[in-house]
Amino acid sequence: MALPFANPVSQCMPGFGSPSFYGAATQTPTTTAALTLTIGATATTPSTGGTPFNLNGGPAPTSGKWHLRMAGATGTPTLALQVTVSDGTNTWTVATIPASVATNYLDYTGEFKTDVSITSVAFVTTPGGGGTNIPLDAEVSLV
Repeated sequence: MALPFANPVSQCMPGFGSPSFYGAATQTPTTTAALTLTIGATATTPSTGGTPFNLNGGPAPTSGKWHLRMAGATGTPTLALQVTVSDGTNTWTVATIPASVATNYLDYTGEFKTDVSITSVAFVTTPGGGGTNIPLDAEVSLV
C-alpha cells in the first residue's frame, strides 16, 4: 500500500466538484534508471504498494489532480517527470516537468481537465544525479 498522504489532493478540489475516484502508488528505485508508476482503474504498476482508482466499476473519470512526492532520498538525485493519462488505446501527456535541481525532497502537484475517459494515469519519472534510494509516492483524485 502506498504511503499515506496527510493532505491528499482531494482536499483542494472544489473547482472540480466532489472527487469520486482516488488511487495511489509507491516505489523506491535504487538506481537512476527511468521508472513509471501507473495508477489504473483496476490495477497498479508496480502491483505492490498501490491502490487502483476505480474498483467499483463506475464510469471513467475525465479530470482531476495528480500529486508526486520524493521524500528522504539518499544522495542528491534530480528528477524529471511526465504525467500521462490513457483511455486504454491512446495516451495523452497532461504535464511535463524538467529535471529538478539535486535534492532529497520534492513535492509536485497539478490538475487536468480532458475529454478522455481515463483508464490509467502514469507518472513517468527519470531520476538522475547521485541518488541510490529514491522513495516516490504518487496519488490521483479524479472526477
